[in-house]
Amino acid sequence: MDAVESSVPEGLSVPREEVTDADLQALGVNLGRDFPGSTAADFRRYPVLSEGGWFTVVKHQKTLESVSRETGPLLGPIVLTSTGLDVN
Repeated sequence: MDAVESSVPEGLSVPREEVTDADLQALGVNLGRDFPGSTAADFRRYPVLSEGGWFTVVKHQKTLESVSRETGPLLGPIVLTSTGLDVN
């Protein structure tokens, strides 16, 4: 049989920002105590949608445990072209 290639559209994606050791310390995370064996590279910051709206979270990517959850922008990662437009 011949191999069949399927093209899957790229789709939407939201970048997951890296988190530094200083960011984690500011959030009160002690890597040695709270996530033994993990480094700052194991954490990411990104928007999520829940029943309460959009939030910007910092999560441990191996366990998906949230270490920070702040209210995010009203439309989440969507930026309107009119944002910042001064019509006066």
